[in-house]
Amino acid sequence: MRKTIVPILVSLILMTTTAFLADAYIPACSEQHVLTSTEYTDPSINPTTYQGYTNITVEQAYSLLTDTSNGIQIPIDVRTNSEWAIAHIDTPAPENPQHWPYLQQGVNLTEFMQGYQGKEIILYCKAGSRSTAAAKLLVQNNFTGTIYNMLGGIDAWTLAGYPTKANMPPETPVITGDIKGKIGQNYPYTFTTTDPDSDDVFYYVNWTDNTTNQLIGPYHSGDVATLSHNWSEKGTYTVKVKARDIYGAESDYATLEITMPYTFNPMWQFLESLFGRFPAVFPLLRHLLGY
Repeated sequence: MRKTIVPILVSLILMTTTAFLADAYIPACSEQHVLTSTEYTDPSINPTTYQGYTNITVEQAYSLLTDTSNGIQIPIDVRTNSEWAIAHIDTPAPENPQHWPYLQQGVNLTEFMQGYQGKEIILYCKAGSRSTAAAKLLVQNNFTGTIYNMLGGIDAWTLAGYPTKANMPPETPVITGDIKGKIGQNYPYTFTTTDPDSDDVFYYVNWTDNTTNQLIGPYHSGDVATLSHNWSEKGTYTVKVKARDIYGAESDYATLEITMPYTFNPMWQFLESLFGRFPAVFPLLRHLLGY
């Protein structure tokens, strides 16, 4: 009997010990903990500084971007063109947002580094993952400015009630140039516009003389574009120009009326003057010339 009980007791002791040790490694909550939106954007829970960049909440970002007394911080949107066009954060200049989609190795990254070295930037995307990747990339490439990463992205920004706006079209262009001229001679015309979002712009030019319409650009907002044209026939033409930003938003058409008479001919001008002064003379010559 004793020989039977001893193995049973040993087995019970082993099972109890195993269960106790297992319980020591079981979390108090058996379900995996998922960060709430508050915890995700709380720097006390999510460390603020990580390998050369600083995580900040949308509240901290808004405070920085609406007060220039604490320096100039430039928000950088790293989302796609279509996302930017639908909505982006709305903060006043000089701390208005700039758009750098697909910030990665290559020409885009090189241009960004050249333009923003030494400056304070606030990276953001939709929810935070792409801006975090962009922050790490800039650190790896020895960015010398101050990098803030806005946790929660524009989703958290919108949820907090901060302002956003959609992409705005450029202003109607201004056209300058000669409104009268000679057939066959080139005339330069200039076009300029401003874009509310400081986007680069293209100009679509219709000369209305059955020649090919032209699309030129891109040009920086506010820069002057110049294009020359000549007309081969006399008449009155209405030059039509509209601006289009790099996201496809278009302005209204601007127009300029151009008159192209016959090429100046000194002999014809002399005869017109002569016939005007002496309408009864040279009837045969007048008839031949159709005057």
